[in-house]
Amino acid sequence: MRRESHILRFLIVIILLFPLSCFAQNKGSALAMISDVEGSAYLTKAGSDDSHKVVFGMQLLQGDRLETGRKASVSLLFSNGNLVSLGSNSSITISGNQSGSSSRNIGAGMAGNFSALAMRQDNKGEMGVLMDLRSDETSQFIIPLSPCNTMISNTAPGLKWESTKPADEFVVRLYNSQGLVWEKHTTSTSLAFPQDEAVLEFGQSYFWNVEGVDLINSFRSLNQKFSILAEEKIREIKEEEKKLLGMFTDDPGNSSLHSLLGAYFATTGLLEDAIKEFELVRDSNPEASLPHEILGGLYSDVGKKDLAIAELQKALTLEKEN
Repeated sequence: MRRESHILRFLIVIILLFPLSCFAQNKGSALAMISDVEGSAYLTKAGSDDSHKVVFGMQLLQGDRLETGRKASVSLLFSNGNLVSLGSNSSITISGNQSGSSSRNIGAGMAGNFSALAMRQDNKGEMGVLMDLRSDETSQFIIPLSPCNTMISNTAPGLKWESTKPADEFVVRLYNSQGLVWEKHTTSTSLAFPQDEAVLEFGQSYFWNVEGVDLINSFRSLNQKFSILAEEKIREIKEEEKKLLGMFTDDPGNSSLHSLLGAYFATTGLLEDAIKEFELVRDSNPEASLPHEILGGLYSDVGKKDLAIAELQKALTLEKEN
């Protein structure tokens, strides 16, 4: 536990002294961000002759020049919500909030969500949340996986956990503010929502834990909380998601889509949904540090300390390599 605490402190000090996020530098003058890259593309900064390979999350300033190679494409998300696509063997010089036939307007709000999440790594208060993670979490035999410390939109959620110690059975207990809602027994490390129980209530918070039982003793997980969004908010989110998906019907794997969705989910409290989106972004952009930074913050928010540390360490490694 002491070693883990030292690792956390080391990571936080490094990040605060040397911000990884592309938004951490000259944030006021950044006009756009690279939100998707396929193939080889290169960025020449204004006033420089040196070019750098383009990766997801790079910020673009006035006068920067972007060039794509053969069979390459790049998406640029501008602060006013314009998403500009650049095809193969093309170039663009940044000069304000550009638009044109190759652009679509995502909306300044959606762009702002993503920008705010990317800039979060330069916020000392937010990064300090890592220090508040329970130091005894990895000593638990049962570790809840989902849903944990998040909003959800499902009134009949399944529960998942892992156990490092064998058990004859697991006892799953769900609570609300009045007390025990139900108790179920299973030999698995997951539980589908019980069909014999009433669905949960919109706008309410719940707590759950898992107890492992064998012939000699028992061991219990820490309590985990989740909250169900209000029904009206769920409808609003589904509408926004539908609109955004409709803009990418021709390219559903585009990192711009998953970044915007992930940032939107994060602002609505759907942290586990946001994590799923940014895991897709991370896997599609193996050379970019920003997805790892964002995931590090999101993992810490849902209490997954080990995963947060791993993502931040990877972000530091990539930053050094680049």
